Formats: sequence, C-alpha cells, structure tokens
Amino acid sequence: MRPVKLVAEKEVWEHWQRVEKHLSPDFRSDIRYSLPEDLTWFLCEVQPHDVDKMFIISSIDWSDISGGTFRIADVAARLDYPSTNVHTVRIACDIHDKLSFLSSGGNLDSQFVSITDSPSLFGPFTLLEGNRRSVTSFLRNTLVGSLIYVGYSPAVVNNKWSRYTYRHFLRHIRRIRG
Repeated sequence: MRPVKLVAEKEVWEHWQRVEKHLSPDFRSDIRYSLPEDLTWFLCEVQPHDVDKMFIISSIDWSDISGGTFRIADVAARLDYPSTNVHTVRIACDIHDKLSFLSSGGNLDSQFVSITDSPSLFGPFTLLEGNRRSVTSFLRNTLVGSLIYVGYSPAVVNNKWSRYTYRHFLRHIRRIRG
C-alpha cells in the first residue's frame, strides 16, 4: 500500500458509519471493540502487488466461497462455483447484485477499512469493512488505485478478525515462492 496520509481513527469510524448507514455511535461494536487499541490509521492507495495480500474478514461465513483461503482473489475466482452453503449463496448473490448495480450506472463506495501488522504497510491486509465491495472491485479491475483505510498494529496478528489471514498468508507465500 502506498500511504497517502495519516488519518485519525475518528475519520475511519465516521466513514464506516456513513457507508453502512448506522445511526448509533455503537455501530459494529462486535468488530471495532475487539481491535487493538494502538492502531495507527492511514489512507492508502492500493498497488498492484497488494491485491494478492488482501483478505476477507476472518468470519466463518467466508470460508466456503473463498475455498478456505479468505483471499479476495479466491472469492472472485470461486464466485460462480456451485454450492449449497447458505453463506456462499447469500454472499455470491450480493456480489452479483453489486456487479449488476455498477453495470447499470450505479456507484458504490470504494474506501474500505482494513488492518495489518506490517509497519511498512506491505501486508497482509484484512478487510473489516467492504468485503463484498472489494470482491466487486477486484472483478471490475478497479481495486488497484483505489483509496482504502489501513490500520497498523503489531497486535493485529492476534486479533480474531484477522486470524485466517495470517494462517493462509504464509501458505500462499510458500506456494508462490515454490
């Protein structure tokens, strides 16, 4: 990720709240309150080499559609695989609806919220907000160049929302390097 600027956490939460149209200041406390308290937030531009290091939030409902990897690229590749998994069907339908909406001239927010343990912002990155929209952007080849929020903390490795990211990232790197 190419950092564009340092941002206050308040900006990130206000953006998230606006995108999901939450009125309560306690929105998405299930995710936000379990994050490390020492996150440093940046607005970053997605670079071509970042895409393979971008992962969906570590929520079990993404396991089947990602083939167990939780990588955005794998969700995109498996989007039309037949499945009887209720989560896969729901997620795939929602992503297809977003693609249709965009094809008909609609517009979706492309500033996602992610976290990493990498002080250099090299990745891997776990998306907390914008998981389906990120897959949609990947499929439309608009992910590279988009601006997203990235929170950095070494403690991200131990966070429940990024647990599958770190489990599968090392396997992915080993597979690429042979």
